[in-house]
Amino acid sequence: MNGKVKIASAMLIWGSVGIFARFSGLSGTGVAFARVSLGFLLLLAVVGLFDRESLDEIPGLIRERWKPLLGLGTALALNWAFLFTAFNYTSIANAVLVYYTAPILATLISWRFLGERISGKRWALIGLAFLGLALIIGGQKLSLDDRDFVGVILAFIAALFYALIPNFGRFLRDVDGKLLTLLQLGIASLVLLPFVVVQKTGEPVWWAILVLVVVHTVLALFLYMDGLKTVEVNEAALLSYLDPLSAVVYAFLVFGEVPGATTAIGGALILLASALDVLRR
Repeated sequence: MNGKVKIASAMLIWGSVGIFARFSGLSGTGVAFARVSLGFLLLLAVVGLFDRESLDEIPGLIRERWKPLLGLGTALALNWAFLFTAFNYTSIANAVLVYYTAPILATLISWRFLGERISGKRWALIGLAFLGLALIIGGQKLSLDDRDFVGVILAFIAALFYALIPNFGRFLRDVDGKLLTLLQLGIASLVLLPFVVVQKTGEPVWWAILVLVVVHTVLALFLYMDGLKTVEVNEAALLSYLDPLSAVVYAFLVFGEVPGATTAIGGALILLASALDVLRR
């Protein structure tokens, strides 16, 4: 497969993550913990078999970079925990489309805390994305007793944590990719461990969990990272929109979920704003 096909395949795989999260029989926290902990053990085994010498670098990395590493792992853990919980409260379309405000939120975080400048055109795109978000929220009953409204809020919180990941990653650009992924998954596992100990996470459906770990975490990540070797970052960013679009299609085919008019229009505005921002850059 060429690079674009690999990245597109990864996105189409990731689009079904909400389907298998529901099939897993676990709570959102349980699904997130299964992905990060089993993914960590699998990646540790692979690195140990094929590149054991690189493991010697881990103690030094933790001593020197523990703050951004801790931030990165915590952001990943809470991002997935809130997202998978959102899937259990609202439609997959609602959750995924709200979740895709993350690139816009990442821009705002880098502006507020890292001093990056935002042009007038980019402010307009940010406003367009938040208009879409307002439409999706406005299409729900604004009450914490309404499961759809709670699910949308949870997806937005997940997007906030997801937006932190590239900002923490800026301080770790020189770290080897596989070691960074290994440490990120390990830290995320430790962050979520207390929650799964004290909470009831449900009865696991192991075939679905194994698909989430092997296919959605390991295989899709490999396809994506390998595809990036021959594909420009902006092209990969545009291909990433196959993820939310396929998620909506899968949810319709498997669960019969049809997005409402406000969700469809609001989601289109969010994706349009993010895509235009990619094209602008």
